[in-house]
Amino acid sequence: MIAGRLLLYLAFGLCLALVLGPIAVIIGISFSPIDGFAFPPTGLSLRWYASFLASEKLLDSLLFSFRTALTVAVLSLILGTLAALALARRRGLLAASIQSLFMAPMVFPTIILGLAILLFVRVISAPLWLGLIVAHVLISTPYCFRMVTGSLQAFDPTLEEASQSLGAGPIRTFAYVILPLIWPGMMAGALFAFIVSFGENNAALFLTSPGYSTMPIELLGFLQFPGNQLIVAAASTVQVGLIVVLIVLMERLVGLARIVRGDRRG
Repeated sequence: MIAGRLLLYLAFGLCLALVLGPIAVIIGISFSPIDGFAFPPTGLSLRWYASFLASEKLLDSLLFSFRTALTVAVLSLILGTLAALALARRRGLLAASIQSLFMAPMVFPTIILGLAILLFVRVISAPLWLGLIVAHVLISTPYCFRMVTGSLQAFDPTLEEASQSLGAGPIRTFAYVILPLIWPGMMAGALFAFIVSFGENNAALFLTSPGYSTMPIELLGFLQFPGNQLIVAAASTVQVGLIVVLIVLMERLVGLARIVRGDRRG
């Protein structure tokens, strides 16, 4: 028993180190006062953050990434919720096939998806930024679909039947009965969609253009020039900070445990 517990703690510590270790290094070197890499840093300086704030291209890409991720979160939430409402309680081969189709972008290579959408938007002469939104929505919708589906499967269907038996139509039933009970799952899906879109770069490689470039793509460009690595570290730390702030805000407003569980209690 003790050996098994120690092994579990060891595995947990190893996973934690693999996940948080690289992030800790990036954050540490972003405060370095020197031009080269040094971890732990020999001192503390905000010079690389000042360089980041002085870069108009990086700031513009950060704002564009934020607007894109927000748009994608809203669209993915709408599509994922509608799909979950239609498929959550259905059984059979057709329903299972459609559910697998919605989840497919989670395992499909996003770089191939980006190339396919690039060719499609060129055929229909659509702007690249529209293709970028479509690609991010396709990648992010499965997260919303899965979270809302989990909330609906935990939802007591007799409540919906009681509402309809009392004369409420489908829209009123959804607004006053279903929505208040599944909204933690919806918030979880929207949160995941925002984070996935905010950091996605494989599909975006083919779908960005001057003035419509996401921050991950700009950071890849900065890495090609010597001396910009620490600016990239500072910009990456800002990205991590924004995501942490969003998660903390969601925790304060809703409760992160309820979001992840899709808790039914209002």
